[in-house]
Amino acid sequence: MEQRNISRSGKHLTREERMIIERMSRGGIPPRDIAVVLDRHPRTIERELQRGRVKHMDTYLRPKHVYSSDRGQEVHELNATARGPDLKLGKNYQLAEFVRIRIVERKESPDVVASRMRQTGMVGAVCTRTLYRYIDQGVIPGVTNESLWEKRKRAKLRKRRPSRVIKRLAGGSSIGQRPADAETREEFGHWEMDLIVGPTGGSGCALLTLVERKHRHVIIRKLPDKTQASVLKAIRGLERHYGSTRFQKIFKSITVDNGSEFLDFQALETSERGSTPRTHIFYAHAYSAWERGSNENANRMIRRFIAKGHDIARLTKQAVASVEAWINHYPRRILGYMTPFELFDQELRAVA
Repeated sequence: MEQRNISRSGKHLTREERMIIERMSRGGIPPRDIAVVLDRHPRTIERELQRGRVKHMDTYLRPKHVYSSDRGQEVHELNATARGPDLKLGKNYQLAEFVRIRIVERKESPDVVASRMRQTGMVGAVCTRTLYRYIDQGVIPGVTNESLWEKRKRAKLRKRRPSRVIKRLAGGSSIGQRPADAETREEFGHWEMDLIVGPTGGSGCALLTLVERKHRHVIIRKLPDKTQASVLKAIRGLERHYGSTRFQKIFKSITVDNGSEFLDFQALETSERGSTPRTHIFYAHAYSAWERGSNENANRMIRRFIAKGHDIARLTKQAVASVEAWINHYPRRILGYMTPFELFDQELRAVA
């Protein structure tokens, strides 16, 4: 039988061929069959599948590796640029790939990436401003302004309107009565609390989020619904986890909005192990989300992984814990590029 010559020496894969490879590989077709369709050598297809391999998250936030034609084309163009005399970033391909992985795959900001380069002493490390300029100029393969979650999501600041005063049915303390140390973030143990809800008409599940104001440590708990009973059960669970005495030291106050799920301040404040108070609840003014800015910022970070419209009932406890861990291990400029986890752990040891 006559053997076909499928080497096609000297001719690179085209973008259209890479798109065909992506469709066929995701359809479960093996490399040898793809090679027959494209009239290429099987090893060419195998190398391309490896070269364009990326990690995606499925709907349950489980990682899986698939082939991306865009990634394969980016690597090809980067390699082609390497043969020319004028490669950006001083021909530091390792730095360019480091930036791409951190920003695109790990969802880190350019500021955090720049700090990591300085901390590890990478050759060719650049400052935050320079890194933003490189991204604006499109000189880092695979990284554009669309890759920057904050830059493409952040809206222009609008003039704040005066808050409308709404009388809470349950009474409770106003944010104006909150201790000065909580306002200035000088004292550990003052938190903000909120709910993230799923789509209208969905299962009704929600995420309870708490953020410590001083160190920005985040706690996320999945709730079966957004009722007072579910919120109270989650708070009692945290009290049992830390113990009543430590809970009072860790959760000195909690600031919430005027949602119906937080109106029973007496139940939230009183320990289930007696009539002694376990924390103090303060209510922000109506339509004043900026009074709980740390909580709003944490919720935006959570939305990087759990998009609006996603049914929270489909999230496993492991998936929620993974998001919580990512946020708490994310370096912050405001914390001197330390992580909330590191600083929160120090506080926990002090109150042990």
